[in-house]
Amino acid sequence: MSTVSFRVPDELRERMEEHDEVNWSEVLREHLRRELDELEGRDVARAVAASERLSDAIDPGEVADRNSADLIREWRGRRYGR
Repeated sequence: MSTVSFRVPDELRERMEEHDEVNWSEVLREHLRRELDELEGRDVARAVAASERLSDAIDPGEVADRNSADLIREWRGRRYGR
């Protein structure tokens, strides 16, 4: 396990010391876990939204009519001038 240090105001530290029954390291670890879970959830939500926007921009008729191997060959040809 890694060690992370940070500063708190003296007043806050004094209040924490009044509650020696609390494992403050565990409280902070749990808060960090929840905060990271929320941030990662936002990242997933953004990725899903972007994927949906891209999917909506594709014409299903055009995709259904194309063979993926032929499409790859076409784009390679355009890219390499063949």
